[in-house]
Amino acid sequence: MADHPDRSRVKAFRGIRGRVAKRLAVAWVLLSLLAGGVMAYLEFRRTDEIAFGLAASVVDSLRQHVAQSGAPHVASLNAALEPLVRQGYVQARVVDGAGSVIATAATADQPEFFLEHLPEWRSAPAMFITGNHRVLWRGGELVVLVKIPLLDQSGRLVGNFNGAYRVDPATREHVRRDFVYNISAALLAVLATTFVLYPVIMSLNKGVLQLSAELMRSNVELMEVLGSAIAKRDSDTDLHNYRVCLYSIRFAEALGLDDNTIRFVIAGAFLHDVGKIGISDSILLKPGKLTEEEFSVMKTHVQLGVDIVAKSSWLSGAREVIEYHHERFDGSGYQHGLQGASIPLAARLFAIVDVFDALTSRRPYKEAFSLESAVRILAEGRGSHFDPDLLDVFGQIVPELHGELAGLGEAALRSRLHQQVGRYFFGGRAY
Repeated sequence: MADHPDRSRVKAFRGIRGRVAKRLAVAWVLLSLLAGGVMAYLEFRRTDEIAFGLAASVVDSLRQHVAQSGAPHVASLNAALEPLVRQGYVQARVVDGAGSVIATAATADQPEFFLEHLPEWRSAPAMFITGNHRVLWRGGELVVLVKIPLLDQSGRLVGNFNGAYRVDPATREHVRRDFVYNISAALLAVLATTFVLYPVIMSLNKGVLQLSAELMRSNVELMEVLGSAIAKRDSDTDLHNYRVCLYSIRFAEALGLDDNTIRFVIAGAFLHDVGKIGISDSILLKPGKLTEEEFSVMKTHVQLGVDIVAKSSWLSGAREVIEYHHERFDGSGYQHGLQGASIPLAARLFAIVDVFDALTSRRPYKEAFSLESAVRILAEGRGSHFDPDLLDVFGQIVPELHGELAGLGEAALRSRLHQQVGRYFFGGRAY
C-alpha cells in the first residue's frame, strides 16, 4: 500500500537529511586528516630547517678539507663538526667518496642512548622525508637525520655529511603545543563550517524537493491531458480513462505490485490509446464494424502511441501498456504476437481491465453489458485472450470495485482518481 498522506515526502526529506549528515561527517573527517597532515608537515618542517641550517653553515668548510688528506685537514673537519654537537646534533660525521669515516663528533649527553638507536632510526620509516632529510619520533625523542652531499668545484662528489639532530625538550614541547593548537583550531573551523553548511544544504534540498514535486505534478497533469484528448475524440467523455485507471490501480494492489510498477501501470492506463490521435475520425468514430482494411489502419495506433511516448523519458513508463495491451495470452494478438509470460505483466493486467470496462460501458454501437455477462465473457477468453492467473485475481475484486464505480459521474470519478494517483505520485496528496 502507498504511504499515508505526506509520509512519503517526509520520508524522502529525512532520507536526504541523513545522507547529507553522513557526507558532511565524512568530509569533516577527511578535511581534518588533511589539515592534520598539513600541520604536522609544517611543524616538522620547522625542526628540519633548524637542523639543515646548522649543517649548511659548515658545509663550505667541510668541502674545503674533505678532499685533502693529512692530519691538519682531519683536525679542521673535527673542529667544524664540534659546534654542531654543541648546538643540538647528537652525532655528526664526514665520510669520503668511498664511504669511509674521516671525521666524527658526538654528544657526551647520553651518547649511548642516541648512538645505539641511530642505526634503527636510519632504517625506520620516517614521519616524512624531504630531500635527504628524515624526521623521526622515537622513544619520546624528535630526531632529524640529515645527509648533505659534498661536491668539489667541478661538481664531483667527494664525500657526505651525515648528522643526527636531536630537538631539545623545550623546542620539542613548543612544536607539540603548536601542533595541538593548530590542529584543534583547524578541526573546530572545519566543524563550524560543517554546522553552518548543513542547514544551508538542507534548505536547498527542501527547495529542490518542492521543485521536484511541482515538476511531477506537471508531468502527471500532462499525462492526464493527453489521455483526455484521446478519450474525448473517441467518446466525448473521460469516463473510460478514469475507470480503467481506477480498476488498474486496485488490480495492481491486489497483485501486490510495488509502488514504482503501479506508477507505470497508471501512466499506461492514462495513455493506453494515445496513438489513436493519429487515426482518422472516419475509422475511429465509425458506429459499425470495421472492414479488414480499416481494422489494419486502426491497429497502427499502437505504434503511433509508442512513437509519441518515446519522445519523453518520463512518459516512456507507459510504453509497456501502450505497446502490448492488444497482445493475447495465446499469441494471437497484435502487434508482436507475444504469448504467455513474454507479454509484460502491466500489459496483461491492463488487457483484462480494458476489455471489462469496454463491455460494461455504453458505446455508440452497443449497450452496456451487465457485470455477470461481462465476467462470463472474460471467462471465455481465459487462457486464450487473458492470463488465467490474473483473471482469477480480477474476478475476486471486480464485483465490489464495479459496484463502487459503475454509478459515478465524471466529476466523482475524477476526484477519486486524483486521490488514488496522489497516493503514488504525491505522497498522499490529491493533485
